[in-house]
Amino acid sequence: MKKNSKILALLLAVAFIAFCTVSTRESKVVQAFDTEASYITIKNSTAFTLENIHVTYNGDKELEVGNIRTSSSETAEILPDDRRITEVKISGEIFNGKEFSGTFSGLVNNDTLLTVDMDEDFSLFVTSNIDNFDY
Repeated sequence: MKKNSKILALLLAVAFIAFCTVSTRESKVVQAFDTEASYITIKNSTAFTLENIHVTYNGDKELEVGNIRTSSSETAEILPDDRRITEVKISGEIFNGKEFSGTFSGLVNNDTLLTVDMDEDFSLFVTSNIDNFDY
């Protein structure tokens, strides 16, 4: 009888841990879908001024950011009706016409940062801190 109660207690503990894990994961998903962004920050980490910068979100909404000087950042303001964002694309160029772009999907909020950087061979690339939820 004692052995059965130990097994039952162990099963209940495992079930409780599994329930807590699933509950926490579902909470993060709900939080992700309820998040709204009022702006997106773009940072220039290159040695050149970024020109003609455009941010497209949710496939068809476009913002023109303009130019960002080296080691500076700008914010792209999101319209109040469009604040639930699931995809962001950034594009632009530097002085010699060399272009950059990047597309990111996931959790977009006011902490979202798109960083334009450059390799040693002057290749431009974009990184992001956007959380990509695969649930």
